[in-house]
Amino acid sequence: MKKCPECGNPSYDGAPVCGNCGFKFPKQKVAVKRERSIFESQPEVERPPKVEKPPKMEKQKVKKPSNEPGVIDIIKEKKLIIGAILLITLIVICGIVLTGSNKNTSTPIQTGDMVVYDAGDFSFKYPKSWEQVNLTDSEHESAIFYMDENNTVIEHYNISSSATSLKDINQQRINYALDNGDAVELLETVTLDGRNGSNIILENADGNYTRYVSMFTDGELYVFKISGDSINSITSENINKVINSADIA
Repeated sequence: MKKCPECGNPSYDGAPVCGNCGFKFPKQKVAVKRERSIFESQPEVERPPKVEKPPKMEKQKVKKPSNEPGVIDIIKEKKLIIGAILLITLIVICGIVLTGSNKNTSTPIQTGDMVVYDAGDFSFKYPKSWEQVNLTDSEHESAIFYMDENNTVIEHYNISSSATSLKDINQQRINYALDNGDAVELLETVTLDGRNGSNIILENADGNYTRYVSMFTDGELYVFKISGDSINSITSENINKVINSADIA
């Protein structure tokens, strides 16, 4: 209970005015419990001294290998190039040795009843009735062979020779034939393409016949070798026409 300060009349604590004289009681202050604000300044906490970190060591840059070839690479590359050149040169030399200097590389050209054989530096004509056959000559690997209607074999080859004259070549051929039991039936000098040539006929030990018609000029030996069972077969008109058509460029 509370008393009115004007008339002393008692009133309950929450009465806004005095019930006797009408005095307005002042509003009571409500005590608010004070709570600590999170915004109030806090006492500073002593922090440990800052430890300075040691300076970072700069990483040493590793030099990347250059793409440019070094001296050793250049030497190796040159060795490979030189090796390749030597290999190609060796192959070419082997090809020359194996084929010799025979120039019998030609594509026959047919003209009427005759076929022209032309190797550039040497040419001749032969009847189209002749058959080119696949035979071999161990001493002249690039020789070419034909067979006529009488089964006579006509061989042609040309090679480089170190001989000084056709006489020396014929002498060697005759000596070789005699050593093998062959007999010399004919040895004569002939003119072919305006040049001196030779005509040799041998009777072989087996009863067959071989004829050599040769021309020699500027270190090159051009030969027709005809093999048959009789002298008539190796001296036929067609064979003589072929030999007479020979032309040295």
